Amino acid sequence: MSKQLRNKKYMVFEYLRKRIIDSTIPPGFPISEGDLAEELGVSKTPIREALRQLEKDGLVQNTPGRGSNVTNISSRDISEVFQLREIIECGAAKRAALLPDKDKIIKKRKEVQQLASNKQRMSEHVYEWGAWEDIHLCIVNSLGNQKLTDAYLGLLDQIKRIRIHIGKRFTQRRFDEITNEHLTILDSIIDGDSDRAEQMMHKHLNNAVIYIAGIVTGY
Repeated sequence: MSKQLRNKKYMVFEYLRKRIIDSTIPPGFPISEGDLAEELGVSKTPIREALRQLEKDGLVQNTPGRGSNVTNISSRDISEVFQLREIIECGAAKRAALLPDKDKIIKKRKEVQQLASNKQRMSEHVYEWGAWEDIHLCIVNSLGNQKLTDAYLGLLDQIKRIRIHIGKRFTQRRFDEITNEHLTILDSIIDGDSDRAEQMMHKHLNNAVIYIAGIVTGY
C-alpha cells in the first residue's frame, strides 16, 4: 500500500471512528461507500480499507450483498465490555495503590474535586464527561505499562460509545454518585490501600452495570 493510500485510509478511518463513537453516525446506520467517497473527495479504495479496520474493531459490520453499517450496541456488547473493564480496571487500581509515585493520581483527584465543586457546571453538563472521561485511563496509565495502555485504549472506544449512547438518560443523582465513587477510588489509591482500591473499583463498575440495566431495553 502506497504512503498516499495509507494516509487517505487513516483519514477516512479517523473520520468514521470519531463519528461512530460520538453517535453522529448512529448504531445501525448504513454506510454508503459512494456517498462517503464523494463527501471526502477520495476513491472507494481507502474507504474500503478503513471499513475493514473498523470491522475488526467491532464498530462496523459488513453483510455480503448488503454493504456495511454501524454495529448496534446490544446488551451482550455492554456485558462483555464491563467484564473486560472489571478484569483490567480492578487489577489496575490494586496495582496503582502499591506504586510509590502517585503524583498523577493526586493531580487527577484535584481535577475531579474541582469539577465536583462546580455545581452549576455539573448541572448544565451532566452528560458531558470532561475530566471524568480519563480517570480510568489515568489509573491504567499510572502503571507505566504501554502494552496495557494500548489494549485499554482500544477498549476505551467501546466504553465511550456506550457512555454517549446512553448518556442523555443519566440523571443528576447518578452523576453525583459517580463523583463520589471516583473520589473514593482515587483516595484509596493515594492512601496505598490496594484491597480497598480494588473493591471500590469493583463496586463502581457493578453500580454502573445495575444502572445501565435499568435504562437499556433488553439488558
